[in-house]
Amino acid sequence: MKSAIIIALLAFLMAGSAHAHKASDSFLYWQPAVADAPGRLDIALVDLARTVTLDGDGDGQVRWGEVLDRQASIKRYLTTQLLIMAGDLQCQVDWRMAGMTQHSDGNYLVVTFRPDCFSSAIIASDLNYNLFFDQDPLHRALVMTRIEGSDRLTVLSPDQRTLTFAHEPGIWQTAAEFIWEGMVHLWIGYDHMLFLLALLLPAAVRRERGRWVVEDKLSKAVKDVALIVTAFTVAHSVTLVIATLGVVRLPIEWVETFIALSIVAAAVNIVWPFLGQRRYLVGFGFGLIHGFGFASVLADFMSDTSSRLIALASFNIGVELAQLVVVLAVLPVIFLLRRHWFYQRVVMPAGVVIVALTGSVWAWERVPL
Repeated sequence: MKSAIIIALLAFLMAGSAHAHKASDSFLYWQPAVADAPGRLDIALVDLARTVTLDGDGDGQVRWGEVLDRQASIKRYLTTQLLIMAGDLQCQVDWRMAGMTQHSDGNYLVVTFRPDCFSSAIIASDLNYNLFFDQDPLHRALVMTRIEGSDRLTVLSPDQRTLTFAHEPGIWQTAAEFIWEGMVHLWIGYDHMLFLLALLLPAAVRRERGRWVVEDKLSKAVKDVALIVTAFTVAHSVTLVIATLGVVRLPIEWVETFIALSIVAAAVNIVWPFLGQRRYLVGFGFGLIHGFGFASVLADFMSDTSSRLIALASFNIGVELAQLVVVLAVLPVIFLLRRHWFYQRVVMPAGVVIVALTGSVWAWERVPL
């Protein structure tokens, strides 16, 4: 038991850099084929502040006057990191500080831009986006472009930095992009992976009357996990849709807090199974809350986008596929090790401590008080 506690504490300390992860996003809107239509870029102030010193007086708040004082530095950064091309020609871009706005996760700077490559018959063909990737490889640019009356949704990332306007992507390309982003969303989501761990740990060894009981049948363990994953899928799908479409909106701070608390509940239920065999209720509850979490980003971005349902469905499919990959990789290992003393005396106790402590710290950090 001592070794389990030591391992748990070491793992908890090593996970410190991953605590309370919040996705970093920017939003770009543009009609590249319309010469007189300016583009718009919304950048999170917290992201920009890592590159340009914005808080001049050091009071912890960024005001509009402070942004204007630093606009030359901001424009230089944008000029080097966001390129608009017309074939082999790099367009000169006129950047304007247009104001500040709020998205669900905080304050953003609004920047408008006009490329000069629209002179004569030349139009832009590519957009190359490199903002913040060197600081945060998890950063994403959510791009909406309108070409010939059709909206196009694209997610730019360190692996896909260039958007080409030469052709209008089909439904399948948009779907593929958002399926992949849904998968990445789960795999890099520390809270989601930790919650999944809390649900998988007792799949083969459960707590009954103060002792660990080994599950004899693989089919029973698979059925138990399948029920939990299905409950999560249904709940996640429902809230992702209704929140993104604006039917229900919840403050993101409280959503993130309840996500952390649901992780703690899942850990406590391993040792003191207050839900009995109804762990699918925890999966359902987490799915409801987690759906609101990502919907906060999609709702900000796609309120007027005709292809939002494709993006919604594809992203959700990606989340479920990634979840299935994790379950298929972890569950057989857990089942094979379930009778070993190391799993029962070290892995299970250490896992419970790690999940409970990490979830508690995240909840404390996220609660908006």
